[in-house]
Amino acid sequence: MAKVTKQIPIPQAAAACTAFAAFSVSIFVGIASDNPVETVLSRALIALIAGFVVGFIVGLVCDWIVHEEITRVENRMEADSAASVASEVDLDGLTGVDVVDESPDSMDASSDQMETREAVGRRREKNAA
Repeated sequence: MAKVTKQIPIPQAAAACTAFAAFSVSIFVGIASDNPVETVLSRALIALIAGFVVGFIVGLVCDWIVHEEITRVENRMEADSAASVASEVDLDGLTGVDVVDESPDSMDASSDQMETREAVGRRREKNAA
């Protein structure tokens, strides 16, 4: 039996990742520039909030795109299944290959019109000269 796991929605996951990235970059840049601790933390918190908002908006857009694609694929699958059901005909075991019943006389006429390998070789030699 498959284990049921709780999934985090796309907007919240994108917002959390973006907020953490903004916060950590802000902390590293603040420490590298020798700013006071209060300035580094205040700017990092502002970056965290801004990153969360931007990430949440990006996550909403991604969530909308995923749902639209799922709907499009499901509609196409329904249309394909409806078309296949509508096109089913009793074929009596045929596999979709059309059998053409030709008389032997017509087969001989078509073989006379085909070039042999020797004729092709002679024509190439003639064109090369």
